[in-house]
Amino acid sequence: MACIDDISYEIVLKGGSPAECEDLIRKNSDEVFFVEGGYRLRGVTLSGDVVPIGIKGDAVFFQFIKPCFGLFVLKASISEADIEDLRRQPKMK
Repeated sequence: MACIDDISYEIVLKGGSPAECEDLIRKNSDEVFFVEGGYRLRGVTLSGDVVPIGIKGDAVFFQFIKPCFGLFVLKASISEADIEDLRRQPKMK
């Protein structure tokens, strides 16, 4: 299992509410997916009940919970294989 610090990312939002995170992801993405907590993105396990993930080009926007720090929206690069895996996930919302 990878640590979030094992990938290169940009912090887009720090300390947001779940609604703020989802809204920012929706506004910055061409495609939005909702996955169950425990989904692994680039080897990093995402926490939460339903986690929003957005794609724009080769960038991924996702909600990440950092214990003791709260919710973040992070931006990182994503491969076509990872995008296809997201497209195969069951619809959550």
